[in-house]
Amino acid sequence: MLRLRERTKEEKETELRALNLERARRESALSALVAELDQLGSDLNAQTGLTLAPMDLKLWDEYQQLLIASIERKRRELAALNQQAERKRQELTEAMREVKSLEILRHRLAEQFRRAQNLAEQKFLDELGQARRGRRLGGQ
Repeated sequence: MLRLRERTKEEKETELRALNLERARRESALSALVAELDQLGSDLNAQTGLTLAPMDLKLWDEYQQLLIASIERKRRELAALNQQAERKRQELTEAMREVKSLEILRHRLAEQFRRAQNLAEQKFLDELGQARRGRRLGGQ
């Protein structure tokens, strides 16, 4: 039973580690999109004073809207991933509690067994001592 719980705990740890890696990858992608949007704004500001064709402005605006939509989508995905990671953390915590409680139970049972063994050994030695004493007294 303990091995099963330990295996479950290990699976939860692996799942959480995979989620954290995916979250880091998506955060990096989100940061790249935000940086690209910032750079796009900087590029347009650098164009101030120059005459831009209406088509260029339209393309710039469409690209900006595309980036903003992508950023919002990535943020929603990241929020969902964060919720999923939180659930996995809770599952891992529960699995760790189960393992710990079984380890404590195993330790208690081992301690009870050790005490029972010590008691049986002491009883045997007492009986052995009484038998020897009885032989000595009976033999005198």
